[in-house]
Amino acid sequence: MKDILGEIADVIREKSGEGVIVLDISRINPALADYFVIATGFTTDHLLDMAEEIAERFGGRVEGNELSSWVLVDMGDIVVHLFLPDARAFYALEDLYGDAEVVYSEEEVL
Repeated sequence: MKDILGEIADVIREKSGEGVIVLDISRINPALADYFVIATGFTTDHLLDMAEEIAERFGGRVEGNELSSWVLVDMGDIVVHLFLPDARAFYALEDLYGDAEVVYSEEEVL
């Protein structure tokens, strides 16, 4: 699973996404997913481009449209959340799931 998470982070970085963090939420909310991948993009087209590339490579369903400030890819056990900067700050998933284990952050691999 960690290989796929790393590959998803690579796709985000290849597409110029920033602030990638991976949270293991399996102990906090196992009914929702095992992992959240969270990253920032800079336009709605940018968010959709990253989401569509991830869905194409790894499967999953893209939720969001050209008016969305938050686009996600639901892959079952992994949910990728792509935000515009203001939306990421507003929803603050890293804080909401602050008890989750950080599996990866752009600053370091844990």
